[in-house]
Amino acid sequence: MKVYPTSRIRNIALAGHTGSGKTTLTEAMLWQLKQSERFGKTGDGNTVSDYDPEEVRRQVSIQASVIPLEYEDCKINLLDLPGYRDFVGEIKGGMRPVETMLLVLDASSGFDTGAEFAWQYADEFNLARVVFINKLDKENASFQKAVDSIQNALGIRLAPIVMPVGEGTGLEAVIDLLKMKLVRVSGQKVTFEDIPANLADEAQAMREQLVEAAAEGDDELTMKFLDEGKLEQEEVMRGLAAVMRQRRAVPVLGGSAAQMIGIRSLLDLAAQCLPDPTISTSYSATVGKSEEAEPVTISGEGSLVLHVFKTIIDPFAGKISLFKVLRGTGKGELALTNVNQNKTERIAHLLVPKGKQTIDIDELHAGDIGCAVKLESVHTGDTLTQDADIKVTPLALPKPNVFMSVHAKSRADEDKIGIGFHRLIEQDPSLKIERNPETVQTILSGNGETHLQVAVNRIKDLSKVDVELESPKIPYRETITRKAEGQGKHKKQTGGHGQYGDCWIRFEPLPEGSGFEFVWEVVGGVVPTNFKSAIEKGLVESLQRGVLSGSPTVDVKAACYFGSYHAVDSSDMAFKVAASLAFKNVIPKCGPIILEPVSKVTINIPEEYMGDVMGDLNSRRGRILGMNPTGKKQVITAHVPLSELTTYSRQLNSITQGRGTFEMEFDHYERVPGEVQEKIIAEAKARQEAEE
Repeated sequence: MKVYPTSRIRNIALAGHTGSGKTTLTEAMLWQLKQSERFGKTGDGNTVSDYDPEEVRRQVSIQASVIPLEYEDCKINLLDLPGYRDFVGEIKGGMRPVETMLLVLDASSGFDTGAEFAWQYADEFNLARVVFINKLDKENASFQKAVDSIQNALGIRLAPIVMPVGEGTGLEAVIDLLKMKLVRVSGQKVTFEDIPANLADEAQAMREQLVEAAAEGDDELTMKFLDEGKLEQEEVMRGLAAVMRQRRAVPVLGGSAAQMIGIRSLLDLAAQCLPDPTISTSYSATVGKSEEAEPVTISGEGSLVLHVFKTIIDPFAGKISLFKVLRGTGKGELALTNVNQNKTERIAHLLVPKGKQTIDIDELHAGDIGCAVKLESVHTGDTLTQDADIKVTPLALPKPNVFMSVHAKSRADEDKIGIGFHRLIEQDPSLKIERNPETVQTILSGNGETHLQVAVNRIKDLSKVDVELESPKIPYRETITRKAEGQGKHKKQTGGHGQYGDCWIRFEPLPEGSGFEFVWEVVGGVVPTNFKSAIEKGLVESLQRGVLSGSPTVDVKAACYFGSYHAVDSSDMAFKVAASLAFKNVIPKCGPIILEPVSKVTINIPEEYMGDVMGDLNSRRGRILGMNPTGKKQVITAHVPLSELTTYSRQLNSITQGRGTFEMEFDHYERVPGEVQEKIIAEAKARQEAEE
């Protein structure tokens, strides 16, 4: 592969709903340019970009994949992104290194849910936009209807670049409105023909709309267009490039990736009009000891700076770190400082990723995308520098909103899955794994049920251990509502020394969040003070399993105020047992109740779904805290019990047709209603009986 200067590099993210044909479009470009051995198909599991075993099994993209193309003295780095919103970490992580988003739409679906979210993410990174309306060869497909759906959804200026010749099953070719030629494809052969007379007037009218949009690129072009009513070809291209950078118009192309119709016009637009990396505004960084982030300008000047945006764990090559060159030029063997970990890493060979393959490269200029292998200290998000004190700010990812318990099917394999967890988080930082000490479960959290299921399958591939997901136990707690006191006495006679411990304990409730407080009120030496710690330890251990559901008991004050002992038979163990008996005897008299964790939930939905979402929240015992309109959407904040949120992601998707999102975080514990408490107690009793 050749070395390309920054001005001849194009970084493009292919985004859109699952099934819109992003991967097929990538294959079509590779095949038409004769840069792949075959025209791969997702159904056959042989595409260049969908190479992960889980992608092959599911026949959809689940991770960002980099595919470089060489065309018209340009290097075009395509990042094929997932369509499922569950993989938002991969989508956003794949949009940050690019300057243009190519939105791929299914002609029969128009501007759908996946397109809506992709557009929002592109807004976050201030990307230029291009739309490719795919599958125009499907029955009843309509280019104009798809264009209208975009217009209605966004209200932006669209600039069609092609005019389809035929529609639906009658699609034959496209007319390129920049070249004003009919572009016909036969296999890998592309021919340019004169526009048929019966289509000339329509094509000319669409061409004039395109020129008018391009004229808005700068004042000089605007004045010329107003004076003369036309622009030269070079001026149209320059104006089109300018309006894309300014986001004042969006070029729209169309065709069929499966039939390779419309591909050449897309490639021409990419090489001639799409922005180079110098316009990027996606990165900011702190310099030196400053804590204030500054924008990073992509430039060939200065010391080398790389930003790692993705990590791949390959079973054969090991760890592969994908990076973008933000500054300087990388060449030869490199010694770089990992600023985040304060360690030195050596890159023996610069590589370019192409799906699961890597290609040796002599140099990588600013704005280009490359990779390196076996950088052990390097993680996704790290900054590698050569004599530069700069650290790129991390990418903000949505908080996980779906959580499940994960464990090995065989207890003998529990230790082995730790390796799989480590490698999994290396590949996908949007996942979170933590051990809950209260429920004694390992909790896997992510951005959707599909996200978690894919993660589990990857653990199986990485650690060679069978693991499974199940609904997590809710970390309930117990507390008391009134004061009570009583005795705990342990007396046991055996051969030789017996066991004797006797303590009287008074329990009373404490304010929320106080924990446990132990007070020694014994006077007169009826219980020696050397047994104080044993009594306290017995109570602390008993608090871990409450009397109602076996959950930890909190916010309790215990005072030992009386008791008795035996000079020979009393011991620490005897008084520890006596304290636990006092807990079991007295706590039921203290009005014990169960507390449940309550999350603060922030829900973002289109306004038309407000009623249904509010009704669903009420059915989940949610309390609405506020509603704030943001454009055409509503943001609802509510307190909802954690136990009611385990399936909320699925339900919200169903209610809003996939257009609703939510985030949640723990807020507080509160008392469980009586009927819910009875259900929790019954479930705990059944679980205990099953264990016994």
